[in-house]
Amino acid sequence: MTNISFDMNYLSPTGLIGFWVLLIGFIFTGIMFYFVFFRLNDDDASYKDRKRKNLEKENQKKQIARLYPKG
Repeated sequence: MTNISFDMNYLSPTGLIGFWVLLIGFIFTGIMFYFVFFRLNDDDASYKDRKRKNLEKENQKKQIARLYPKG
């Protein structure tokens, strides 16, 4: 009682389906590697976040100027 239409050799790495599964797996792994290690290291701060950081720097400069007046 074997199913002649589906042979398990198709799923082996040298078989037709197994080759495509491996190829898609490698492509997926490469894409995930790119997003995790390269895209997350980019400085993709939003406009509001950059504006908030600039305001914090300005406030810090004002506070330092108040503590150490030049006069």
